[in-house]
Amino acid sequence: MIIVNGDSFVSEYHLPTDLRWTTQIGADVNLAVGGGSNDRMFSTTIEFLTNNKVDTLMMGWTRWERSFLNKSNGLRYKICGNIATDEMFDDTANEPKIAEFYLKKIFNDFTQLKNTLVQMIHIQEYCKMKKIKLINFATVFDINDLNNNELQKIASTAYMSRKDQDMEIMGTKYNYEILKSYITRLDPNTWVDKQVFSSMKPLREGFPQIDGHVGIEGTKRWVEILQNHINIIQ
Repeated sequence: MIIVNGDSFVSEYHLPTDLRWTTQIGADVNLAVGGGSNDRMFSTTIEFLTNNKVDTLMMGWTRWERSFLNKSNGLRYKICGNIATDEMFDDTANEPKIAEFYLKKIFNDFTQLKNTLVQMIHIQEYCKMKKIKLINFATVFDINDLNNNELQKIASTAYMSRKDQDMEIMGTKYNYEILKSYITRLDPNTWVDKQVFSSMKPLREGFPQIDGHVGIEGTKRWVEILQNHINIIQ
């Protein structure tokens, strides 16, 4: 069984079913939703793996700023930028006050990225233990978004003593090293082209788009990349 999870670049609702890369590579179950977050993806993947036997898992990791919140009716909000919508219903049903609450009272850049990296590592180690073939890739970010300068900026947002500049510098360095240490634990062999944070971004930038997403030509190229990767790791 082949399972895929991620955001709109994995759900591919902008394309007819037969033209989607998930269809062409033979995915049996697609857990992705447009505007989905990494923590939602992690939660739904673990739940699915707990209840099903899976041979191949493909994870399309999105930007870490996104999140989800459980709703009192048992469903979930997906939080993407300043938009909060129920993942089961139309995206036009936005509740901006929920997104505002998340961004002002819950979101922290460092915490979100740290959690994403830990989730990546957990999925990686779980798949090794269960002998599940894991294929990771990024959808809307790439390695340049997590270079040393960007990691320093993100680390500076962590909770730390800010009594004076020296304390803040030391705190930022400490949290930067946490992020770097997690990144070094990511196994390149589980990523497309054996490159950690390999990304779909070039397909969106180098081919015609549909609603800001990878179009038909780019999708064909992505299928070729995935098939080549699968052949290499087999």
